[in-house]
Amino acid sequence: MSDQDTPAGRELSLSPHVTQLRGPRGGKYPAGNPLRVTAGDTTVIIDSTFGTDVSACDLLLLSHYHEDHVVGAGAHRGQVAVHVRDAEAVRSWDEFRAALGVEPGGWEHDMVEEFSWSALPDATAFGDGAVFEVGGGVTIRVVPLPGHTAGHCGFMIEPDGVLYLADVDMSSFGPMYGDADSSLADTRATLAACAAMEAAVYAPYHHKGPYTDRDDYQAALAAHSAVLDQRERRLLDLVAQGHATADALVGRGVIFRPGPRPVYADAVERTMCADHLAELTRRGVLGV
Repeated sequence: MSDQDTPAGRELSLSPHVTQLRGPRGGKYPAGNPLRVTAGDTTVIIDSTFGTDVSACDLLLLSHYHEDHVVGAGAHRGQVAVHVRDAEAVRSWDEFRAALGVEPGGWEHDMVEEFSWSALPDATAFGDGAVFEVGGGVTIRVVPLPGHTAGHCGFMIEPDGVLYLADVDMSSFGPMYGDADSSLADTRATLAACAAMEAAVYAPYHHKGPYTDRDDYQAALAAHSAVLDQRERRLLDLVAQGHATADALVGRGVIFRPGPRPVYADAVERTMCADHLAELTRRGVLGV
């Protein structure tokens, strides 16, 4: 891999046809690190972030509907495509807000302003396993990675062997599954599937990686996945103390660490704690 600085920011070459577009702060939220895939006369960009010019690419592929992945996507005049289960949330603000599961409030104006959010009513939808032909034998295959959102997906770029993992991001915070359509069970299945995937390069969207050594990738994925069990232990300790509902668990450190909390923290924590409680009940660890 090699990198260079351009007027738009740092670019990291991952393979002959794939370049990572490094966002501000190395891609830490709210920024990220999209991919540009170029073959022949065709350019595809996967996701967007601050400073990424998506206006001239032939196709903008979205891994899911979250605000940090669609920064300025309204400037793109060509085809925009997203998984069918996430499509309505990029086509409509009302659907986006409903999918997040966060109550209306001042955050809405701030989000639109900060991320240059705009509806993409003409976005097309793809399904699991869809393949996009870039040209010259280069393809981009959809890799379903649900849980973070219902339609969250990665992409495998061949023949380069670059696997874009989107928000399977290896962060120390751990997986996020706090939207209305998120799923802890699907998140666990996705993490297990990721552990079995073979690639030459593993590229998350945010600031971790990219990984070219499989052992390094596996270690980062294992640490990221282990947060689920850490949350479960914290939750069970609190249930033993009498905090046995999702509402009672909010703000007690199961998901978010002590300190300043984002405006959406309560809603996200409530959803994620409820999912853990339901899973523990199904497993018989907690009584009905």
